[in-house]
Order: sequence, then structure tokens, then C-alpha cells
Amino acid sequence: MRWTHYDGMNFPFKGNAPVKRRYSITADVLSYQLCPQQYALYKIRKYEASMTNQLFYGTVIHQVLDRAHMHYKGLLVPATAGTLPSNLDIKRYFDEVDSALKARRISAGTKVKDQALEIVKRFNRIEGPSLYHRVVNTECRLQTDKTDYILNGNVDVLAISPENPDSVEIWDYKGTNLPSRGDPQYQQYIYQMQVYAELYRKQTGKMPQKAILYFLNSLSGPISPTCRPGNAILEVTLDASEVDTAMNNFANTVSEIERSRDFGIWANPIQTPPKETCDICDKRWNCPNSGQVYPMRHP
Repeated sequence: MRWTHYDGMNFPFKGNAPVKRRYSITADVLSYQLCPQQYALYKIRKYEASMTNQLFYGTVIHQVLDRAHMHYKGLLVPATAGTLPSNLDIKRYFDEVDSALKARRISAGTKVKDQALEIVKRFNRIEGPSLYHRVVNTECRLQTDKTDYILNGNVDVLAISPENPDSVEIWDYKGTNLPSRGDPQYQQYIYQMQVYAELYRKQTGKMPQKAILYFLNSLSGPISPTCRPGNAILEVTLDASEVDTAMNNFANTVSEIERSRDFGIWANPIQTPPKETCDICDKRWNCPNSGQVYPMRHP
């Protein structure tokens, strides 16, 4: 019998290879830095948030702008190549994304939706003519193997640099206002872009020409701006030593997350998170950082 040919063969058992966890720059590292308790509640314990306004706002803006870039490239309909989306186009893309998010039980009130739609229209009008033709890729996935884990992130836009056509700029859209220099989020945003730049360098061998954070809420308000507001963008320095500091900061945060996972103990945030972060948190009534701000009361 054929199986007897293998009788007596012995293969040593090597054991299970360790599985490397994947850590997202925004969904893991920055979220943990913002509030370990909230990170554990939603990312680790998988509770579903009862309020999704903040998630809806950021997601709908990013996805509609991604469609605007694809519109200009002619990737949705070839006939639109080289043309800016009209307000009607933006509204159609917004409704498509809104419907898709509803299917995932992510929604928001009329006021939030109206503001998000208006911001995207204003961005399209103000930035589209100078940006869209330079875009080479959107939602660009970057990652690097850090031996013990995989660090990854999505860059919203890779655009050809007008200063150096052989290089690119990396853009990241934020559905917030530019924080003050003293705000911890200010430094976190800078670290984020420096890490993105390093991941891009590892994948392509070239450092981006520039890293740009665009704060879309600078376009909000009752009067529509006619040009880019002064507080709309933050250009991030890509100095090698500062990039190394950012990478070390993120590596230390991943180590903290791993320790928290191992022991099941999640620390309170060192500093109180931004109000909009606490406003949507289902733990806000039983939190040492915000308990006084959200007193319990009967409906």
C-alpha cells in the first residue's frame, strides 16, 4: 500500500508562529494616545458607540473628497476626466456615501450632514483647481514591518509637488479646526505626518517633498470663503531627527497598548481629551476625567 512508503517518517513540530498584530496610525496609536479608556471600550472590547456623529462627519468628508478626486481622474465616468465636480456632483456623491454609512448604522443629524456637505463643496471650489490635477493617488496604504508588529496608515492624497515634479506631497484631511500649539493634539498630528513620511520613504526609497495637514472646519461658517483661510493648513517639517522622534513615540505607544492588552488594565488619559471626543463617549458619565462635566440626570 502506498501509505507504507511514509511509515516511520517523523517531522518535528515547530509550534505555531506568532501572529503579528497590525496597528493603524490613527485608529490605534492616535486613538490610544487620545484616551486609552475609550480605545479599550470600542477597539478592544468591541462595544458599538451609541452616538456616531463624529465618526460620520470625518468619514463622509473623506469618502466624498475621494470621489471628487476620482471624478477628476475619470475613474467613475471616463467623460468627467479633467473636469471639476459641480455642486450637484458633490451632492450626489454625498448621498451615495450617506446611504452606504446608514447601512453600517453610522449616521448623524441634519445639522451635521448639512455642515459636512457645505464644507466639501467649499473645498472642491477653493482647492480643486490647484490640487486635483496634481493628485497621483488617494487613500494610499502605507505600512512597515516593525519586527514585532505591522504599523500601517492611509494617506488621503499623494500629490505631485509644484516645487519638485519628481517628488510628492502627502496630504491628510482633518474634519476639525487647527489646534493651538499648546494643544497635545497639535504635536500628535505632526507626529502622524512624520510617520506617514517615513513609511512612504521605506516603500519608495524617497522622502516626500512636503507633508500637509488640511483642517476642513476652517471652511465652515455662515460666510463662504473665497480663498483658502489662513488657518486651513499646517505644513509639517520632515527633518530626519524629528521623524526618528515621531517613530520612537509611536513605537512606545504600541508597547503601552501591548502591555495594556496583556494585563487587561487601561490607564486614564494623562490629559483630558478634547470635548468632542468625550461628547460621543458612552463612558463619559463614569469617567474620572469628565464625570463632573456630564452629571447624571433623569430624562
